[in-house]
Amino acid sequence: MRDEDNATGVAPSPPPTLTPPPTTTATATATSAQRRLTRRFLVELAIVTVLVIPICICEVAIEPVRRGFFCDDDSIRYPFHENTVTPVMLGLLVGALPLLVLVLVEYVHSLRAGELARRVQLGSWQLAAWYVELGRQFAYFGFGMLLTFDATELGKYTIGRLRPHFYAVCQPQLSDGTLCSDASNRQRYVEDYECAGEGYTAADVRQARLSFPSGHSSLAFYALLYVALYLQRKLSWRSSKLARHFLQFLLLMLAWYTALSRVMDSWHHWSDVLAGSLIGVAGALLTAHYIAHFFATPYAAVTLGSGLRREDTSATLQEEVCPATPPPYCVNDDRYCTKV
Repeated sequence: MRDEDNATGVAPSPPPTLTPPPTTTATATATSAQRRLTRRFLVELAIVTVLVIPICICEVAIEPVRRGFFCDDDSIRYPFHENTVTPVMLGLLVGALPLLVLVLVEYVHSLRAGELARRVQLGSWQLAAWYVELGRQFAYFGFGMLLTFDATELGKYTIGRLRPHFYAVCQPQLSDGTLCSDASNRQRYVEDYECAGEGYTAADVRQARLSFPSGHSSLAFYALLYVALYLQRKLSWRSSKLARHFLQFLLLMLAWYTALSRVMDSWHHWSDVLAGSLIGVAGALLTAHYIAHFFATPYAAVTLGSGLRREDTSATLQEEVCPATPPPYCVNDDRYCTKV
């Protein structure tokens, strides 16, 4: 048979090659992507857990540093007042309000772009594209909030500064049985004392030693400044150029009023509020710049040297170049024809 093939000049046919079916390759790619997604989720969950644990420990198991005081220190002798901005109101201000704004803006942004029905593959699930973007923005916001909260708690429990209403809540009794009101103790520095205040719980006395920095101020400024920066990045009001800036002003005034109320209610010294506000502002700016990339220039807004605007040519490659170019130079998949 070999001699006959050689005699007739017909080249022997090569042996058949086995190629994996396309479904097998697609399944392997999907499985690999799902593994990467799961691994990334677990890593980020571990990071969030590490950030949450110190907050829980500080709130439940750790006592703040026990600082002494001068008996004639008038800065800690203010009367006790209830909070103007209660913890529940603060939670709505820094939690519910930002999340509501994120949902509305992402929905409107997708609606205007005509991408409300677009779906993306996320692991083994198909989700609306704006859900994925909303989840990403939630993650950015929550991560920055945890960083700000951790920095605030570290300051509170390390410094242990006495609140302006400390004397009214604690009503300290010195170890020798005397009181600060005694003439002999007017300029005395006291470290060994017991709180004999009536009408206040141990939790109230503990809170009276957590003045620096102001948690209300840091969380309010972080959350509301971050939302203001988010609106600058995402929101465009076609009927008015001032509406967005008015909303940003209202958000910052809410944060400013929250900070001012802490001094007004004698829960913090002015320096506590200043430090807390700076922590919140720094947290919002760092999160917006380095994590959410709000300050990055959009790709389409970059201009070339001749004044031409840079364009994304990936759609042209996929729709026009790839179909007209034979393999293996251009194959209409992610391995060969991608964004330029």
